[in-house]
Amino acid sequence: MTTYPTLSEIEIKWRASGSGVCILVEGETELEDAWFYNTWFGDRAREITFFPQDGRGKVVQAVAELRPRLGARRVYGIVDRDFEEQSDYPPVPDNGVLCTPRYTLENYLLDAGCWFKYIEPYTLRMPKPGWNSPEEAQATIEGLYRECLPLSAFNWTLRQARGRSYAAFQGLREADREYKEHPRALENLGDVTAHLRSIQAQVGLPDDLGQMYTGRLALLEGMSLASLEQVVSGKYVLSLLRERFPLRLSGKEAWDDVLSAYIHGCPAPPADLVNLVDLILQDARP
Repeated sequence: MTTYPTLSEIEIKWRASGSGVCILVEGETELEDAWFYNTWFGDRAREITFFPQDGRGKVVQAVAELRPRLGARRVYGIVDRDFEEQSDYPPVPDNGVLCTPRYTLENYLLDAGCWFKYIEPYTLRMPKPGWNSPEEAQATIEGLYRECLPLSAFNWTLRQARGRSYAAFQGLREADREYKEHPRALENLGDVTAHLRSIQAQVGLPDDLGQMYTGRLALLEGMSLASLEQVVSGKYVLSLLRERFPLRLSGKEAWDDVLSAYIHGCPAPPADLVNLVDLILQDARP
């Protein structure tokens, strides 16, 4: 059973909100991506309302179906960039769906200054290694990103294999065609390059997937943090941050509370998301 709203429910809520601009985002419930967007842009609630749809494909489909019903300049979408190349806006794409400059929404929840601001009161009596200054916090966040580089390179290589021979790739067993979601998952594969070359042989690709992986990893290792934010999923990094959080947590609800407090302490929306929203509002004007 899905928990994201139906298109009819979105239409009803949109009309009740004052019929501004409806922006569809990823996330299964209104407490995921839509919550962050609506919180960041709460001062524009009369102009825009964000609604969730479960994943990129659902967002694209919902925008396409709602535009004829509500008007093309009343419905847009914002999706995670994921594996896509950086898009240059304007103009707004014909389908009304824009990609975030960073890899995922979660990349916007990894501002080192905001995390230091949240944790700083807890460091006054008892130091928290890695979090005792803005500089330490920055180094900690970057370190978490760099731990995720092999995982990012692995998933990127799988994406290349999938794109080169989709039908054969779908014939692999599920465990071999799945993207991994945690750095530790690669440990279960043993020799990662050998594993990828096994997939290459099964799919019948001429490309050396092991070499593609090592080349991608080397490229990532030479990038700055600002560049890594665009090509490494924040979902991976935020997962590591949660595991190693310097304060005691108890359950998912506690982490959700931490993220809420993080946004409360740093309520200003990220600059490049502001740019996307401004572009949408400009496009929506008659």
